[in-house]
Amino acid sequence: MGGVLPSALAAHSFLRGLPSDDAARLTEIAAEVSVPAGHRFFEENGRADRFWLIRTGHVALDMHLPGRPRLIVETLGDGDMIGISWVASPQEWQYGAEAVQPTTAFEFEAAAVIALCDSDPAFGYQLTRRLLAVASRRLHASRVRLMDLYSAPGIHAGAS
Repeated sequence: MGGVLPSALAAHSFLRGLPSDDAARLTEIAAEVSVPAGHRFFEENGRADRFWLIRTGHVALDMHLPGRPRLIVETLGDGDMIGISWVASPQEWQYGAEAVQPTTAFEFEAAAVIALCDSDPAFGYQLTRRLLAVASRRLHASRVRLMDLYSAPGIHAGAS
């Protein structure tokens, strides 16, 4: 890994505002990847051992439903993170992920990032805050989709 410019990594919205020393350490374990449309980043229930920060392109998070086509749960794009399942046990992907157009991203191996967090708790705290923000946004988006899916006409606040 390596070969990623600290300025390019620090400019990604997930890492914006991270101290420059921390961004520089992350560049040592980051790789820039470029994948074509249709590339599967991971499969539901597989081992979650890495994550990606999207630079360009779009990636669909999906889930398998027996006897049906894959259900797209969310589409992520520039500035988003793919893969947060590595953070907590059992480190299994909750969804699958597929590039819906050519995509470039920074890729990180979870074990290397965890080692950085363990060796520097202040860095770990900064990263944890960012991961919680991602998880919170995704949870909120899921709630909004569920409200839209299950709401009946006239139930919304202010409806007569």
